Amino acid sequence: MEAASGVGARPSATSAVRGRDGHQAEPVPGRVALDAMGGDHAPGACVRGALAARDEGVDVVLVGDARVLAGALADAGAPGGLAVIHAATAVDMAEEPAVAVRGRKDASVRVAARLVANGEVSAVVSAGSTGATLAAALLEIGRIDGVRRPALAAVIPVTDAGVVLVDAGGNADVQPEALSAYAEMGVALAQARGVDEPRVGLLNVGAEPGKGSALYRAAHALLSAEAEFAGNVEPAAVLRGEVDVVVADGFTGNVFLKTVEALGRSRRPASDTAAVMVGVAGEVLVAHGAASAGEITAALRTARDVALAGLSERVADRLAALQDRTADAAHEADRG
Repeated sequence: MEAASGVGARPSATSAVRGRDGHQAEPVPGRVALDAMGGDHAPGACVRGALAARDEGVDVVLVGDARVLAGALADAGAPGGLAVIHAATAVDMAEEPAVAVRGRKDASVRVAARLVANGEVSAVVSAGSTGATLAAALLEIGRIDGVRRPALAAVIPVTDAGVVLVDAGGNADVQPEALSAYAEMGVALAQARGVDEPRVGLLNVGAEPGKGSALYRAAHALLSAEAEFAGNVEPAAVLRGEVDVVVADGFTGNVFLKTVEALGRSRRPASDTAAVMVGVAGEVLVAHGAASAGEITAALRTARDVALAGLSERVADRLAALQDRTADAAHEADRG
């Protein structure tokens, strides 16, 4: 069943972001920067996808080599059809992402992330290296307070609203506290997608509280204090849509997602193939490296929608509340 493509509006959200230099600005609402040099089929698929998104009303800015993009726009029959921000270089999939991004301030993915940090756009999309996109986001936009390393959130379209999976491949080795934070991030995304009261499950080998490794038993104990927590869930329960958010470490989550796709139980439509990078102080989406023009269009549309819904602010609010609850619990334990 295809997931809903829209997200719930948040009237009070401002989507203000703060750059690494401390500058804070109000981005143009809904404007999205596309790293047009990222992905297996760039720049052609990126340009065609961006033009289609433009026709749907998405305000898109292309980032990349201006000469190359001018040629791609001409090839698509739309010379001068989109705004272009020049970026002299790009990060290749074969490069070590952190080193390449850190050493090149003019790389397209880093320039695109800088536009978010400077308030010139509301979100960024890249089909390039996930590691490079993460590095650019951290260098230019920064983390939400309390986040050590952002996670990837994917939507599994087994219900009308879809099931949000966090982490879908960002962090393989984590502590129990990270899984607790992932739950808050997942709830924020589910609510941004229109689910008022998301139910959270912890992906596990059995539904009983004592199941799983030491990591998962400890995470279960932490999550049990949260009202949204529905307990451990096996993969079959996720595919039946018994929860709205499912939490796992990045290794387990990525294997689960790829297994579901390989078995054909979830044929993810174009609207759900981009992952949202949660924990960054701005809206960042990672499209599949082999993304088609249609998938680029869908990613741009989703980026606009989560930006207008104030996703990063929702995440920040929920993580701040979690930190307060954790501090209060520690204080009470000390008093006892």
